[in-house]
Amino acid sequence: MSEFPHPYRALGERDLPREPYGPQRRDDPPPDDYDRFGAEGAAAALTQRLRQVQPAAVRLGATGRPVLSPPLSLGRDHFEGPASAAATLVVFGAFGTPASRGLGRMIDGARERHPANLRVVWRHFPDPEAHPHAVVLALAAEAAAARGHFWALTRELLPLRHDDPIDLHAAVLRAGLDPERTLDAMRAGTGADRIVDDVASALASGVAFSPAVFTNGERYEGELDDAASAAVAATGR
Repeated sequence: MSEFPHPYRALGERDLPREPYGPQRRDDPPPDDYDRFGAEGAAAALTQRLRQVQPAAVRLGATGRPVLSPPLSLGRDHFEGPASAAATLVVFGAFGTPASRGLGRMIDGARERHPANLRVVWRHFPDPEAHPHAVVLALAAEAAAARGHFWALTRELLPLRHDDPIDLHAAVLRAGLDPERTLDAMRAGTGADRIVDDVASALASGVAFSPAVFTNGERYEGELDDAASAAVAATGR
């Protein structure tokens, strides 16, 4: 093990000087007062707002499954794919969770099967109690959205574990974003209102945990795997 392990670095922060940082190991958690990702203040404020979101009555469709509430809005939702696509996959998801990687594979599989007939929509549903980094990563995605790079960063975030802010820094660079501008937007709480609205939508749609998906406005109850990709695409036939 290296005698002087790498220190933690916040998103956008320049390289720290090469000097000893004590006996702390790189895989040890940082001190409680360390602003690990650089936007913990904004994430804490958003977390408090999310805790105040009250569930609304869930509407059921003809099959007895919950329906998406509110419905898809192309003018408001983050979507990728043809606006006139026959099938719509709405994902309530979170970054930095054990399920993120599998969710990314499922979305990619659905896109690859029917690139011309499927529209993918993302709504945030972070659970800060279960996944402490999910809220700050949602803010990163919204900071990317403000620069027109929401899906570029989303594709980079889903496969990663995000145990280290350097992971986020690298993902931001690969998505074609400036880390310092991204961090500034995160600290400003860019997109926080949308994240709160998305969580309210999840609760109104009967979602208790992420990830959850809706196909053409109705809850998909199966496993989120290759079969799900095929089932999602089949809704547009």
